[in-house]
Amino acid sequence: MSNIVSLASTDIWTESSIQQHPLGAKGETGDGRIFRYGKTAEAITIGYLAVAPSIDTATITQAVTSTAAIGTKKITFTHGASTSTANEYAEGWATISFGTGIGQTLKIASHLAFTSGGTSSVLNLEDPLLVALDTTSKLDLTHNPYNGVQMTTSATTVPAGVALRSFTSAYYGWFQTRGVVGLFADATIAAGYEFVADGSVSGGIDVTGTDAQQIKLGNAIQAGAQNYAHAVFLMID
Repeated sequence: MSNIVSLASTDIWTESSIQQHPLGAKGETGDGRIFRYGKTAEAITIGYLAVAPSIDTATITQAVTSTAAIGTKKITFTHGASTSTANEYAEGWATISFGTGIGQTLKIASHLAFTSGGTSSVLNLEDPLLVALDTTSKLDLTHNPYNGVQMTTSATTVPAGVALRSFTSAYYGWFQTRGVVGLFADATIAAGYEFVADGSVSGGIDVTGTDAQQIKLGNAIQAGAQNYAHAVFLMID
């Protein structure tokens, strides 16, 4: 059975202060356009690119402080030198990045607020541990990429989709990830050329440069002029 949400034409134009789908849920309109369901961290402008929140480097390689047996759905650890609000990482992922149990990726169910350097921080998981943990294990926390989407000039941030309407901060809605869409460009882009996230205008795009490591987002359908939102074919999904 497909888990893709069938979207009516009105769905893609709406926003809500109440979550109605899992973050990252995939939706499709009858004409084949694809969307992802997300929550904003700031106001998002219509016709601009939204991206995933940046990784907090303080939440990488955190020390597990108690053993955890196979099948356990709870990890106790020392939080890094930053704070996290309650359930900030819910619907995101815990990765065991070092030591015993390395390589496991586990979905996060919930957690209380984390304090900087908190030695008894507890993470509640949706997925059970497949390999036991001990105090050699290190824990990374990753937000759901669609939780707290924003506009940024960081070309290395994972793209979340294009806003078909202007969104209110902390609201939920659908962001287009595939198909024809008007997208603001900070450069002239020739027809057929690939484009990437821009490095100077938040939410804008630029023609692919010489950096092969930049994330390619799609192709221009027609020649696009700088400071215009011409049609492109988006290929995030």
